[in-house]
Amino acid sequence: MSNWRKFAKRSVVLFCMLLAVSAAARSQTRENNRTLDEYDRTLNVMKNDAKAATERRRNLFPQINEDFQRIQMIHNEIVRMLQPDKGLNYDRLADLTGDMKKRSARLRENLALPQPEKTNTPPTQPETIDDVHLKKTIADLHDVIVTFVANPLFKNLGVVDAKVVDAAGENLVDIIDLSEKIKREAKLLSKPAKD
Repeated sequence: MSNWRKFAKRSVVLFCMLLAVSAAARSQTRENNRTLDEYDRTLNVMKNDAKAATERRRNLFPQINEDFQRIQMIHNEIVRMLQPDKGLNYDRLADLTGDMKKRSARLRENLALPQPEKTNTPPTQPETIDDVHLKKTIADLHDVIVTFVANPLFKNLGVVDAKVVDAAGENLVDIIDLSEKIKREAKLLSKPAKD
């Protein structure tokens, strides 16, 4: 009997150990299932967000295209103002650059371009604002727009090269800033003409 008791004791101990291991395994399985469920939920959220972003871009494409085309048309009209036989129409220039700024800001937002890093250089005010200075600023705007329009991002919408995307974002910020500057200077120059 003593062997039987030892065997029974060992069997009970072994059975208790199996129960403990089984409970631990069930607990681990439940924890793994919870983790997998959370992972699945996260993936579903990410998929839904990606679908929503794609759908949003698809819905915004007509507006993106319109703004892109309009920026070029405004640019062409402003460049025509620089012809030597024509004087600058300050009121029209202020209207055009105001529209360009608005469309550039909306285009930047709709394309979800990253915000370029800000430089700590304070903007400098020219000593005199005149036609020569304004024409130089318009030439600067022209250069930025030509670079922006030629960006590979607009030739292949599937481009995801970070440098190309960053360059487009920087160009749009420059267009916005230069448009605002030209608008402000055109308004200043138009005031004495009205008096």
